Amino acid sequence: MPESFPMSALKRAFRCIFMFALLGTFPSLLPAQNIDIQNENDKPIEERIIYSHQNTYNVAIHSQGFGVGFKIGRIKSIHVTRNWEAEIVSMHSLKEIKTMNISQYNTRPYVYGKLNYVYALRFGYGEERRIFGKPYWGGIETRWTYEFGASLALLKPYYYYVGTYYPSNLGGYYEITEEQTFQTGINIIGRSAFTKGIGETRPSPGAHASLGLSFDFGKSQTRVQAINVDVKGEFFPLGISIMDSERNRRFFLTFMLSYNWGTRFNKY
Repeated sequence: MPESFPMSALKRAFRCIFMFALLGTFPSLLPAQNIDIQNENDKPIEERIIYSHQNTYNVAIHSQGFGVGFKIGRIKSIHVTRNWEAEIVSMHSLKEIKTMNISQYNTRPYVYGKLNYVYALRFGYGEERRIFGKPYWGGIETRWTYEFGASLALLKPYYYYVGTYYPSNLGGYYEITEEQTFQTGINIIGRSAFTKGIGETRPSPGAHASLGLSFDFGKSQTRVQAINVDVKGEFFPLGISIMDSERNRRFFLTFMLSYNWGTRFNKY
């Protein structure tokens, strides 16, 4: 390039090339934007409404049992949903081991040392707060959740069929099958019917709190389909006795995995 070639002319040439390239690229972007807008406008009207209510049901498995529940929700914004919750869960001890008396016929398996069946009723308030939203084409919305409230444990005695020996008038002993709660040294034949001892059920009040994540993968704006992962702490001042080796246990820490389904709607 000659030294006399003006630099201003070179700059103008580069500017012209840049403008032509930009003008050539910009029209190619317009169809993609129009397609996105068209896809959004083609959605049914119910998919473009912001809803105010959300009611869901759930089934859950946790580290000490199973449960079912429901939530009544109020959608305050796209970021926050507030829930009033209720659920019932079974509570087992990790030390429960089923066994069977093989010396008897037609016996039921039983858990040696079990004192009570325990079910916990939970009532609470919680919130879901959005971390990552769901793209318009679908995907997964991630939220972090918290919940706290009151608990009420129901303890129903666990009865066994027990073989008890009594002295006979003719000498020796005879055996009678009775229903008893656990005592060390009893001759257990098998587990008694669940209905035995229902009238002896006693309550134990407490409190709980949980923290977790919710992954909503529902394809429709009006339907909720989510997997929740939670860790829950629960405290019972009076204690709970599930096994003879763990009497009056007060604090429980459980990990819960639940499937949630339900609807979003507006009330007019």
